[in-house]
Amino acid sequence: MKKVKDDELMGFYEEISKYYDLIFPTSQVTVNFLKEIAGEGEKKILDVACGTGGYSFALEKEGYDLTAFDLDKKMVEELRKKSKILGSSVKGMEGNILNIKEKFPKNTMDLVFCIGNSIVHLDNSKDIEKFFKDAKDILKDEGTLLFQVINYDRIVCKGIKSLPTIYNEAAHLSFERLYRYEETEHKVYFKTILKVGEERYENEVPLYALQYDEAVRFIKNAGFNHIEAYGDFKGNPFDKENSYAMIILCSFK
Repeated sequence: MKKVKDDELMGFYEEISKYYDLIFPTSQVTVNFLKEIAGEGEKKILDVACGTGGYSFALEKEGYDLTAFDLDKKMVEELRKKSKILGSSVKGMEGNILNIKEKFPKNTMDLVFCIGNSIVHLDNSKDIEKFFKDAKDILKDEGTLLFQVINYDRIVCKGIKSLPTIYNEAAHLSFERLYRYEETEHKVYFKTILKVGEERYENEVPLYALQYDEAVRFIKNAGFNHIEAYGDFKGNPFDKENSYAMIILCSFK
């Protein structure tokens, strides 16, 4: 099995960092969902794999204390540029998702969230379970971990080969997302084709095909005792066969 190194992961997004907000605009529906989970008050929130920080800035406007964390240097640079323009206090940090326990003190975060199909860039089940355990360590006793990935149960069982192409007509941009599942590796090879005007960028990276039952096992092994699953950020229930996304909340309730 091929191990993906940090520089390869960085390369996946480095080319598209300047187009990131055009491809993945901040969704108010998602912001509202995160607000409901975070609750009221002065909460400390960690946005893991934050990209250019759209959700961190949106949540900061709601009164939360945000730290935005990403592996990719270019993404963090874009975040810091936006932060200066906005006069924001969001703390942008560059680092590996597997090092959050070393970067943040124990029992300090009210919410840790990792969305955008990010944790499946980790190489194997051991790394994913480590992330869950480390997130638990830095959360307060009443804190919550929220993560979102594509629904790989649907991808694997139905042999899904692609997701809907993202279009931004105003920017003359399209973003194709193609999947190729390799059962022996338990990986989905994710090919992207970004077209902006006459420019074209292609990438392919292997993603760990994290399915629901496996995710629940890892979460329980990490020490969480309360799990909720949703199929979208509108709060609809998770359905293995039909949901496009898998959103899981982990807490100690």
